[in-house]
Amino acid sequence: MQSLFTASEFVLKYPKIYGIATSLRHLKLGYVLITHADFDVVYEKEIFNFNRESEHQAYLLTYLDDDTQLLVIKNKGTQQYFYPKYKQVDYLLCSISEDEINIEIVKIVSKLKGISICFALDNPNKKDLLNFTQLQ
Repeated sequence: MQSLFTASEFVLKYPKIYGIATSLRHLKLGYVLITHADFDVVYEKEIFNFNRESEHQAYLLTYLDDDTQLLVIKNKGTQQYFYPKYKQVDYLLCSISEDEINIEIVKIVSKLKGISICFALDNPNKKDLLNFTQLQ
């Protein structure tokens, strides 16, 4: 049987992922997000990495200006990091669609009380990308 494409031709794509550095604990970060007028925020109970070995706390954000939805995921989970390449990043800001994150959202998050920095991360390798593609 002949394959339609080779493994090297199989490319997964995902929108830019942003890292959030903060000293805020998860509940305090949730409070800061919930009290901001530009967001509707819902706590997400079950966010797992691709192989389901590690559970990660997360918030589903809806940007009220254009109804864009994205996730703020705690990078360090119960067993592993969601994005192991960036162990120093506390939270990940991720799209839940194939669309790039509106840069206005990144600017707002960067200015929130208790957020040190919100910055674009390098594209994940194929193994790490599986954690993000299963969010869509």
